[in-house]
Amino acid sequence: MELLFAMALTAQEPERTLPLADVKQADPLVLAPKVLPPETAERITGGWVRRYWVPGQVYRALFWEKSRPERDGICARRVHVVSAGNPSAPGNPDDPQTVLTVSDLGSGVQYGPSYPEPATEVRCAELTGYIGGSEGQIDSQLATLGRLAEAMRLAAGTDELPFALDCDPQESATACDDPRRALANLPLGKLLRVQPSRPLPPRDASTPPGPRLFVQADAPRNWKAAEVEFDTSGHGARSWIVIVTGDEQVETVRLRSAMIIRH
Repeated sequence: MELLFAMALTAQEPERTLPLADVKQADPLVLAPKVLPPETAERITGGWVRRYWVPGQVYRALFWEKSRPERDGICARRVHVVSAGNPSAPGNPDDPQTVLTVSDLGSGVQYGPSYPEPATEVRCAELTGYIGGSEGQIDSQLATLGRLAEAMRLAAGTDELPFALDCDPQESATACDDPRRALANLPLGKLLRVQPSRPLPPRDASTPPGPRLFVQADAPRNWKAAEVEFDTSGHGARSWIVIVTGDEQVETVRLRSAMIIRH
């Protein structure tokens, strides 16, 4: 899976190695002291270790520190990424004594929305849906999450929505039966990324049919629109992709239920 934050590269260190048995299916809290500096390892509260399906035996581990309130409705946690691999090792069967070289990939910060509750120490410790912040764009990314949370809150109520809402089921028989309920129940725990998105201009009668290609050279710092992507969730193993438009307040929310195969 793509790393979801901007990483600061670390200085070169002497080569470190570990046997495959110490890495494969490892408990992150057990692995952390073996691959991180002691002062960092003692702050780790969780993480994951995943194999990358490339030639050889290659693993990547993400470790995170305690999550804390960052701002209203947003939690933040510092994260560290380490690689352990041997590209020339047999991919199958596994030899637990295979030697993997350990490399520090970097550190960064991930952010997650605390909706529907305030960002407190307890609430931040519960969160599972985090994104990484892109340098120079994190304020816009977090503002998008704030606007999305507000749209979800309004959708969960009974008043008329002050923004336009539509839904594309993409061949799902039921995904868009109730767009308002779908918006209110978006799986924030499955949050993957937030990125700028410029809505396609409306097609008029003079525009020829068929696909249109738009190239965005530079991402705007103040986004008029942003795309929020979620991992697989709910019935049918589909993923929600949500485009939120508006500067100071939500103007439109477009839901799309997509079948996405991730490796």
